Amino acid sequence: METPEDISKAMEIVPIMEAFIKQVKAVVKEKLLEDPDSIPGFKLRGSGKVTSYEASKVAEILMSTNVVTWDDFLKACRYSEQPMVTVWADKRGISKAEARKDLKKRLADVSKESPKSPAIIKDNG
Repeated sequence: METPEDISKAMEIVPIMEAFIKQVKAVVKEKLLEDPDSIPGFKLRGSGKVTSYEASKVAEILMSTNVVTWDDFLKACRYSEQPMVTVWADKRGISKAEARKDLKKRLADVSKESPKSPAIIKDNG
């Protein structure tokens, strides 16, 4: 892969290779989950644990200590749009689409958008 043309040709097969790799890994994982000795030379390893907390219960416990303020607590939390869309729709008696639109409008002044990492696509032009 020395020339741009060589790199372009190699890039053409990347989506196929990625799909193949994903499929192979899924099959291997399924087999190893069924029988840890089923694929010679490979095994599953634990990948740790994810800890999550219910924000309302955390707030109740931490606020009872009188150590942190509501502002401190909220600065440590992250707002997720989708769960609030459901709550907002239910509480207001509107559709989720209407709730999403209403929330976006209400929260426009406090929102911040960041660009996602660019993706490579085939230029068919």
